[in-house]
Amino acid sequence: MKARLPRVLCVDDDPLLLAGLVAGLHGRFDVTTAESGPEALCLLAEKGPFTVIVSDFRMPAMDGAQFLERAREVAPDAVRILLTGQATLEDLIDVVNQGRIFRFLAKPCPTEILARNLEDAVDQGRLVTRDRELLERKLATMTDQLLQAERLATVGTLAGAVGHELKNMLVVFDCALNAIADDAGSARPPAGEDVAMLESVREHLGTHATHLLHLGRPGSSDGGGANVCLVVRETLAMLRTAGMLRHVEMRVQLPAHAIPVAIERTRLEQVTLNLVKNAVDAMAEQGGRTPELTVDVRLDPARGEAVWRVADNGCGIPGDKLQAVFDPYYTTKGRDRGTGLGLFVVKQIVEASGGAIEIASAPGEGTTFTLRIPSAPQPFQAPLRAPLTVATRNGA
Repeated sequence: MKARLPRVLCVDDDPLLLAGLVAGLHGRFDVTTAESGPEALCLLAEKGPFTVIVSDFRMPAMDGAQFLERAREVAPDAVRILLTGQATLEDLIDVVNQGRIFRFLAKPCPTEILARNLEDAVDQGRLVTRDRELLERKLATMTDQLLQAERLATVGTLAGAVGHELKNMLVVFDCALNAIADDAGSARPPAGEDVAMLESVREHLGTHATHLLHLGRPGSSDGGGANVCLVVRETLAMLRTAGMLRHVEMRVQLPAHAIPVAIERTRLEQVTLNLVKNAVDAMAEQGGRTPELTVDVRLDPARGEAVWRVADNGCGIPGDKLQAVFDPYYTTKGRDRGTGLGLFVVKQIVEASGGAIEIASAPGEGTTFTLRIPSAPQPFQAPLRAPLTVATRNGA
């Protein structure tokens, strides 16, 4: 396959000079021409990208300094060269400062000299492109590492709650096991209620193991998206099982139909965990009132969005701190209770999907987070069998 020639846009009000450039550079560069700055800007917008832009200075309607400054905004990756024989020193200073040109060449410029400078400009463009791509890859890697680090911190918090529940189940297990051992020592069959207790313990252990294994698994398990209703329901069930919603009055409203969004299931779980955990922590600090947590999801068909709300009646956030809560490492909790990355990560996940997150809060009254996430065209998971409307107390 033949390699594509570097694309060069030459701008000059002299059509004969442009024709000479096209002929002289033929075979080495793919040359497009324009006789004015406005025409060249249209070409940049409609037929770009171009690797190099070569511009005259003295042109009607828009001079070279003005054009190159606009070109830098329209096509920032294009390398810019000024080719002129009429510019003053002051003019050249303006072009360098405003257009950030790579080279200045004086007319008349032999074709070979122009070609060598164009080759240098192409090499410069490739270096800049490679550097930017390398930085973008590093940034993407660091973002993924940050998301996973916060996820592991969340898993650690959940594991502590699960450990507490396991200790409670161990008490039940010991009681049932001792009773069955006594029955065996007396040659009696085990009592039905003791066997039922062991079966209950086994069920709880299996549930905890499944939740933790699923939560700790990075990456997508369902093709890059998920049904937000199902993920919210299952994550809340996991938090109830782990005892993190004990003493919290829950109000959950989820529609019967699936609302698919283009966010991986694991990251939807991460958003749910962070928002709910923050709400529970805030309500633990308010004292007096019964903690009330509201979680609801609905589809806004007019805007094609999933609207997801998490509201609590906790301590609230002062107005001057509302946006700071999304800053990395910002936290009002002790060092042993949070990383300060939870809401930052939530915002990153939501905005990466093209969505937005809003916050409303009043000190002493509570906080509401509203997430708006573009819905995906096809469901990624089976819909809920029935609408889920729950109002429970004490994590029931």
